[in-house]
Amino acid sequence: MAGRGAAAAARGAAAGALLFALGAMGGLGACAAARQPPAPAGEPPAPTAGVVPDADLDADLDAWLARLLVDPERFVAEPAFRATVLDRLARPPEPPPPPELRDRLLAELTQVRGIGFAESEAIEHGWGAVPRRGLARQAPYEAGRLRFAADDGGRLAASVYSLGSIYFSAAEASDFLAGVRRGDPERTLLAFVDAVMARELGALAAEQRVHLLPTFDRDYSPWPRDPMSLVRAAGGAVELLARPNLQRGREEDAWLAAELVQNLPEEIDRAWGGVRWRVAPVPFHNGQVLLTGDAAWITLHTLEARVLELLGLERVPVDALSTPAGVERYVATAREAAEELAALYGRPARFVHPLGSQPAAGPRLLARLGGGAGFDLDSYLTLLPARGGRPQALVAGLDAGAALLAGLGEGDRESLRRTYGLEPAGAALATALLRAQETPRARGLGAYLDLVAEHLAGEGWEVRRLPLLLVPVALLADRRDLSHADFLVGWNNVVVERRGDGVRAEGFASGVPAGDAEAARVFARAGAELALLPPLVRSVVLGGGYRCASNHLRVEAGDAAGGQGESGGE
Repeated sequence: MAGRGAAAAARGAAAGALLFALGAMGGLGACAAARQPPAPAGEPPAPTAGVVPDADLDADLDAWLARLLVDPERFVAEPAFRATVLDRLARPPEPPPPPELRDRLLAELTQVRGIGFAESEAIEHGWGAVPRRGLARQAPYEAGRLRFAADDGGRLAASVYSLGSIYFSAAEASDFLAGVRRGDPERTLLAFVDAVMARELGALAAEQRVHLLPTFDRDYSPWPRDPMSLVRAAGGAVELLARPNLQRGREEDAWLAAELVQNLPEEIDRAWGGVRWRVAPVPFHNGQVLLTGDAAWITLHTLEARVLELLGLERVPVDALSTPAGVERYVATAREAAEELAALYGRPARFVHPLGSQPAAGPRLLARLGGGAGFDLDSYLTLLPARGGRPQALVAGLDAGAALLAGLGEGDRESLRRTYGLEPAGAALATALLRAQETPRARGLGAYLDLVAEHLAGEGWEVRRLPLLLVPVALLADRRDLSHADFLVGWNNVVVERRGDGVRAEGFASGVPAGDAEAARVFARAGAELALLPPLVRSVVLGGGYRCASNHLRVEAGDAAGGQGESGGE
């Protein structure tokens, strides 16, 4: 995953130097510190938060921060001193700094060691930068209180995106948001943005009616779905449910629910009933579950974090899973974890693949299931409402992807190359991609996907296959900061909704026009329109398609169509 270097550079060299000094060296650094007289040993003076530098903001930002922190080295090193300064910082500054300077300062403060979410939120609220404190809206979890909408349920009433400038250019984000708005002129659109993106998207946001929610440069991922669910309380109010488990490299996402509550515009917060948030009692990953009206569809991989927790292990016991006894223990624990998820989602948990009832066959089955490890369920399976009496399942297939690749013309190959920045060009790229579909990893994934398709067909689903491409990261011309092996280009990672004129699936265009057309035909045969949006390419390269990169509220059955206060949670 990309680091924060690009964001720091965009905020200015002086600010970046300060952040380096505070974060990496534990103080402000000699040059900047020399501009600030030593603080007295007793209580620090109140920060002069209202004095606005006359010179360029970038040039004076580190000096301004030095004033705010009083004695930056003591701030980092001494908790008692830090607590006193933070208390002063949370008070409304008089006179208030101009909004641009205020927001730049707040963005820098979130990067200072010793200032976490709670501290920065207090400052942001005290300075009038956010409408409320999200942490004040946290409520304890109550079993049976929350209602989850089905993924193939009603119309989308609101969408939430995370558009950090370290992942996307402003032009890319603008094209994407404009595409969403063209597809739905009435939907409420909310986007988490850092300081750079807030400035760049301001005009478009006003034109396209997009609510920009400032994160003040907190390091959120571009995937707001995984760590939280947007749900409905029994009385109809919208609530947020955050997962208790941290995902490596995405620890900051634990605050996304509080961030959304903190930043919701007043009119939306009122319409949604005064949004509160809670923490779930068990781990979940929303990319690893698909909800229908009567079931939560999951895989063994969905349950991994909870199974390991129940077994008291840090990693999957690969050696034990090669024995029938080890498999039996692991599967029994997985079934226990599945029951917990069923209680959370308010519907039975069902597996999209077999788990097996014969212990002797268990190791072979789990070896085949292992081919799906590391891939989110929503990246290879789409569940659609019934057509002709049978529910529809679209399962990705690497064989279908290889067939698509083999038949691509020069124009499609070049479009694929340009979209993702691949090399080499021409026939050499096609050859490299075809070889990538034949590696042991690809064969394992392909066998797993075939197993899912076979199992769902046996469960009564009408199964259709969609192409899927496994693209090695080694083929990217620019693969700096990337350590993962590959990413998927496919058509399953979509969000399904029911409109008055039928079923619609919304997702990213793939960069392969022939593949987009073929996928649209498959969706049409299953009774759904496939609506493709300008892609957020970095999200795809890092492993997240459109469903991962979005979260939604829905209009539920019985609600009046549309309206900010009448949307059901997903």
